[in-house]
Amino acid sequence: MSQQDVAAVLSERLLVAAYKGQADNVVQLINKGAKVAVTKHGRTALHLAANKGHVNVVHILVKAGCDLDIQDDGNQTALHRAAVVGNSEVLALLIQEGCALDRQDKDGNTALHEASWHGFSQSVKLLVKAGANVLAKNKAGNTPLHLACQNGHSQSCRILLLAGSRADLKNNVGDTCLHVAARYNHLSVIRILLSAFCSVNEKNQAGDTPLHVAAALNHRKVIKVLLEAGADATLLNNAGQIALDTARHHNNSDVALLLTKAPQVLRFSRGRSLRKKREKLKEERRAQSVPREELGE
Repeated sequence: MSQQDVAAVLSERLLVAAYKGQADNVVQLINKGAKVAVTKHGRTALHLAANKGHVNVVHILVKAGCDLDIQDDGNQTALHRAAVVGNSEVLALLIQEGCALDRQDKDGNTALHEASWHGFSQSVKLLVKAGANVLAKNKAGNTPLHLACQNGHSQSCRILLLAGSRADLKNNVGDTCLHVAARYNHLSVIRILLSAFCSVNEKNQAGDTPLHVAAALNHRKVIKVLLEAGADATLLNNAGQIALDTARHHNNSDVALLLTKAPQVLRFSRGRSLRKKREKLKEERRAQSVPREELGE
């Protein structure tokens, strides 16, 4: 067997040992000359150990000179792989060793996006404390806060807001974090966002406010909370609908009834009725008026 073949075998064994957390075997294989190999997904021994939470193995690999920031086929680093499963001990070690915090994978997600999406609040806390960018956007334009809001991770939302995340930043479709929380019916997250003084009346690209979104999806409790927070129920979306119209369009009768009782909607409806009456009267008057040509005859 050639030296090259021996090195290849040792490297394959290193991947297996790292995956299984066999620290002693990892040391022996490195001493025998095992080189950095990759799996079919482009992952190194460091990626595997980080994902499995084998802190001792990660420590050995780092001290042996493994590249902390090497990216796999999905452009994820070992930090990403640890964040995906919430291995805070591994995260802490990688951060301590000076890894890059804000590398983005093929979808534009950083390790903080991953931790926020999964709701690993301890990991979120470690990353923001180390200086991870809380305002980073992925390819869909979502910040880590958008992702935490989508999945209803209240504690992660609190940490991100305290670290300077901005609730009113919009993603590629114009949704703020309040739009997202309203869409997925996460009341606790909505209350956290409101306590952080987020805007309740921002519009997305469809012209929908969070109230429109909740009305379309029949989220009655969300609508109640938004109205109590001062949401304007008379704002029109791009289809020319107020939230009440949206609720009726989707046959959400309970929500429609709730919106009908909102004082501002009552005023708006009265105003709209008056405007229609005035327009009707104008048309009638035009129809009844005598043309100037006839007056001259």
